Amino acid sequence: MLPTGYDGAKEKISVLAPIGAALLGLTIGQSMQWPGPNGKKLQVTITAVDYQPERAGNYQS
Repeated sequence: MLPTGYDGAKEKISVLAPIGAALLGLTIGQSMQWPGPNGKKLQVTITAVDYQPERAGNYQS
């Protein structure tokens, strides 16, 4: 099952992907690097967070 709103767009990363899970907790403007294929470094910078249920007070039990 994919997260709500995930449409596979190039600029989106699923929290279910290993790198997506590693990004949890970063805030807008923060970056992270990791080794990609053939040892090439990949980098992602958080540019937006569309919706954070917990920040909005919407807690799931």
